[in-house]
Amino acid sequence: MKLIKVLASLAVAVLITSCGGPQESEAIKEAKKLHEQLVRISGDLHDELMVAMAPLEGQIDSAMMVGDTLLAAELAKLEGQLDRIDVRFHDWSETVVEIPGQACNHDHGDAGHDHSHDHEGHDHADHEGHDHSGHDHDHDHGATLPEGLTDAEILEIQAALKTALDSLKADFQRIVE
Repeated sequence: MKLIKVLASLAVAVLITSCGGPQESEAIKEAKKLHEQLVRISGDLHDELMVAMAPLEGQIDSAMMVGDTLLAAELAKLEGQLDRIDVRFHDWSETVVEIPGQACNHDHGDAGHDHSHDHEGHDHADHEGHDHSGHDHDHDHGATLPEGLTDAEILEIQAALKTALDSLKADFQRIVE
């Protein structure tokens, strides 16, 4: 009879502990918070970059039409600097990796646009004056986490991605100010 009680108690204990599933470590919780920040900040940065770049081509053309080559040259220089930031942004976005077990339900910095399908009257190759033809806008990331990383290593990767994004954003801010 004691054996049955012990086995029943053991079975109840196993059921209670198994129903809760594995607990997330503090490192994984922090990594997920960082990843969500990456998604939000990168989306905002991409939007700001597109807004800054959109009028430049027309402004350069207008300056050339009125013969203001100095202004046209300054605007072309600004456009080149912003183009380099855009390339760096897209290179960075290819290194962003999901956290194991985290659902992918965000846009990965493509400014709320799905570039993987066509809309009538919407040219994906030239969005708001910006040529997206050289960028990969599918939902697949270029990088994946290797198997066997510790939670602390996953957190370290997310922190490094955040540091790189912060640097990119600071460079953008210096250009547009």
